[in-house]
Amino acid sequence: MIIQNEFNLYPSNMLPERFCYPEKYVRISNDTSLIPYIQPHNFHWWFENYGTEGAEVAYIFRNSILPDLNLIPFASNGEWEAYFDGNDVTGNPRVIVINLDNIENHEFFNSFEEWLELAIKDTW
Repeated sequence: MIIQNEFNLYPSNMLPERFCYPEKYVRISNDTSLIPYIQPHNFHWWFENYGTEGAEVAYIFRNSILPDLNLIPFASNGEWEAYFDGNDVTGNPRVIVINLDNIENHEFFNSFEEWLELAIKDTW
């Protein structure tokens, strides 16, 4: 299994006005070893890496999924995609996780840290 050591964030000119990434997410983008998992191979999410084809595709299709939300993709795990709520300008945006095979199957989390805690436990 390939382990992601770092990843590039979408630049500010691609983000909604006044949107700020959560601080913990920014720190993890520079060093994924900050994720407190027991074994790296147990973390099944792959962070979107700006500048790659996958991140570009995720960004292009982000608002075709739930058009009423301003989604910012940040991680994927198989058919699951995790997004920040781009309308949340608090600096600690809520997270929406959507099953792309069945968009009726989605979950909301109050923060990146709440999502990360469950992602580490591999609840999907």
